[in-house]
This record gives sequence, structure tokens and C-alpha cells, in this order.
Amino acid sequence: MLNKLKTSAAIVAVALMAAGAHAQDRTEVRIAYDTIPPTIDPHMSTAYSTMDFAAQIFEPLVTLNADYEPELVLADSIEVSDDGKTYTIKLREGITFHNGEPLTADDAVASMNRWKEKSILARGTLSDATFEKVDDLTLELKLAEAAPLTLSVIGNPMQFAGIMPQEIIENAPAQGVTEYVGTGPYEVANWDTDQEMHLAKFEDYSSVDTEPNGLAGSKNPGVDDVYMEIVTDDSTRVSGLRSGQYDIALRLPHDNADQLLNSDDLKIFAEDYAFLGMFFNKKSGPFTDIKLRQAVAAALDMNEILYGALGNEKFYSLEHSLASPNQVLWYNDAGEEYYNQDDAEKARKLIEESSYDGEELTFLVTRAYPLHFYAAVIVQQQLQEVGLNVKLAEYDWATLLEYRSDPEAWDMFASEFTFEPTPINAIFLHSRNEYAGWTNSPEVDALIEEIRVTEDQDKALELFTELQAELMEYTTYIRYGNYKPLHGLSAKIEGFTVSNNIILSNLSVAD
Repeated sequence: MLNKLKTSAAIVAVALMAAGAHAQDRTEVRIAYDTIPPTIDPHMSTAYSTMDFAAQIFEPLVTLNADYEPELVLADSIEVSDDGKTYTIKLREGITFHNGEPLTADDAVASMNRWKEKSILARGTLSDATFEKVDDLTLELKLAEAAPLTLSVIGNPMQFAGIMPQEIIENAPAQGVTEYVGTGPYEVANWDTDQEMHLAKFEDYSSVDTEPNGLAGSKNPGVDDVYMEIVTDDSTRVSGLRSGQYDIALRLPHDNADQLLNSDDLKIFAEDYAFLGMFFNKKSGPFTDIKLRQAVAAALDMNEILYGALGNEKFYSLEHSLASPNQVLWYNDAGEEYYNQDDAEKARKLIEESSYDGEELTFLVTRAYPLHFYAAVIVQQQLQEVGLNVKLAEYDWATLLEYRSDPEAWDMFASEFTFEPTPINAIFLHSRNEYAGWTNSPEVDALIEEIRVTEDQDKALELFTELQAELMEYTTYIRYGNYKPLHGLSAKIEGFTVSNNIILSNLSVAD
């Protein structure tokens, strides 16, 4: 059990000088971004586009490093009481927001309590918790019962707990904040909604001095201005990168990889990032019948789906585990018999045993995320071959989200999720989270709750293995496999990386 977490070195102010370690003639980077974020408010959305933008502006109290371990950001220390129910959080001194106001416990308490109400994960795991001010730089988190994974929840990068000024929190409209004031290494100079965000290096930024490690560690921007331009057309992002109009182009079609690699002026970045898959509506309609969900799982050929979507075996892997292979504390192969079955005969038999009567099955898709769409087309073909009447309902992303919230409007939807640092915290698992698809399994809920309070990792893995087997049989969702997005960069770009979201805080441009 973690009893005390404290910064390992003194806090240092980042020196922002025209000449120095990052001295360079050019201090501007232009990024071609592939989709419109539904919001820039990190409390409001699980979309990766929201995380990519918001993580440059806002910072949490705690984040997770590349090994999914909690590290401090705005917190200077965290002490946990002997009974594990009280977390005393001391804030770092001398932190200022982009508006020049100092960070205080009032800001942190207002932000954390709002996050606790908005975040799907927080609502499911910290619903009975309270954040309270102790003094100007101290707050307390009080839990109803001890939960060893609490810091992993607070530091989760999806729909993350970004700290904002209390006044902005209190005046935020229902759809999310419209004043983007954080403590991060970049501040918003201009946001031309749905077109371009101009991020300017925050001159008064103060960083921890630990080594960069995933989302954690020091942040030392070597670029004065970052322009994130919304460019939804794939070919425009590719041509703009090749011409030098853009320095970075995100999520390019994978069939461009060899072309980019053959250019001396360009390089690629591609690392395991997320899984592609589909979710069933288990609240209303035909897929409330487990037999029909299992029939879909039996029918699918995952290799055909992934190859059809990505076009190159280098960029995907056939994986069904909730944990990624490098999450050695959690990774296991339970439920493997339900994955990549490609068994049409078994699928037809399960359909006959189900209550399905030929009705149309609505599959929500969007071209805003091309891989979702390409995979869905192949899924539709495979399911039609076993007798399921699948209709692709194509919408823009915002409209799809509206339909997805209505259990009477759909039967399946395509999606993807980055690897969850603590796999049981995946927002689509526990029924209390009420994530679209509406998992409703007492067995799943009970196993998750037992794992959350288990301090012995061997016992936790045993329970997690049981959970994964239960999920694969219950078929709450279907994972096609894991994939690597393709990002293209100018050969001069240094310090670009991805850990759940893109990290721009250590960008520089070589001479």
C-alpha cells in the first residue's frame, strides 16, 4: 500500500530564454490534426481528441507514467492515513494559472469535485468521496472505504482531472468550460473553433524536475508557438506534411507508411496505442439476448477486419486481453476461446437459439474516425454472411454521440479505447458507470469491486483473470485487436511522443 508519495527533487522553474539548450532559429510547429474535438474541457469527454488538446493546457494533481504508476504533477506530496480512507494532498507552491492567478486549494477542490461529478470513471469509483479544503495549499480526499487504486483513478488520463481556477469552474455552462485557463506548459492564444488552436508557450510555467516518463516528469517546451489545425481530409494531411506545410500530421492512412519512410525529410511515429472494437446495446433491442452477442463473436474473422482497416500487418496485433501485453501485472489470456473464432456454423446455431427474428440491426459509424468505418464495413459483410441484417448508420461524430446516448436508437457502435492504466477502470465495464452499451452483470460488478479493495497483486491478478473470462463469455463488447496509429513528422522534429495522448511539452526543432 502506498503510504506516502512525494516529489523526488526540488521544483524548478522552466527557463524560457531565446538562447539556451533549445536555442534554434525556428520556434513554430504546425500540426495537421485529424478530427474536431467535441470539447476542450477535460472533465467533459472521453474522446482522445479532447485529451490531445486539453493535456497541453491543463494539469492534474497526479498523472501516470509510462509504467502506469502515479507521479505527482501539481501535488507536492500525498499522505495516506493508516486506514487508507484519507488522502492529504499538499499543493506545490508558486504555481500560477495562465491568467496570472496563483493556484490554491480552493481551485483544486472546485476542480476535483466537478471532475468527480462529470467523469464516468470517477462517478463509478469515487461517488461517495469528498474533496475538502484544509488550508490555502492543502486539501483532503476522504473515502467511504479504503481503495488501493485511488491514485490511479485520480491520475487516469482519460477524461482527466485537470485543475482550473475556481471562478471558471463555478461559472462553467452545462456543456463545458469556454475559458481554457490551466497551469500547463502551453496557454491558448487563440481557438478558432473547429479550425485551429494556437498554443503559446506559457512564460511562467513551473515544472517538476524528474525525468520525462510518459505523461509524468519535466516539461520543457522548446517551441514558442504550436498551431493545431483541424484537417479532416487524409490526403490533405499527407500532402501538407510532404510539402512542408505541416511539421506533424496525425493519424495518417497506414498505406502511406513506406512513402514516408522513403523520404529523407520525414519520419514516422507508430506505437501500440489502442484497441479497435464494437459495443453492443444491452439495454434495449436484440442484443439484450446474450446468445445473439455470442453469435457475433463466433462469426468474426479479426485478421480480415484489421487487415482490411489498416492494410498492413505491421500496425496491428491480434489481442483480446483487457490489458496490453506490456502490462505484466494484469495481462492474461482468459477467454481466448471466444476470440477470433471465424466459425460461421457456430454463429448460425447461436442465432437460431437466440430470439433474433431477422430485424434490422443498426450499427452506428462515423467517417471522422476512418478505421472505425473501414472495420465496420467488413464486420457488416461478415455478419450478413451468417444471416444478420446489419445496417450501417453513418453520422458525424457529434451526431453519433447524441444517438449513442439513446438506447432506442442503435444496436451496435464502433469505437476504440486507449489502454487503460488499471484495466478494471475501463469505463465500459462496471454497470454503475452507465457507459453507452449499458453493461449489466452482477458478476462483473462484484469482481471489479473485489479487485479494487485487494492489496495483494497475486490475488488481484487471479480475480482479474476470472473477470476477463466472465467478460468474454458475457460479450459486453468485441475487441478486434490492438493497433498503432501512423503519425508523420518532419525529420527535424524532436521530443514528440504519445502516452494515451500526444505529448508536445518537450517538442523542439533541430537546426
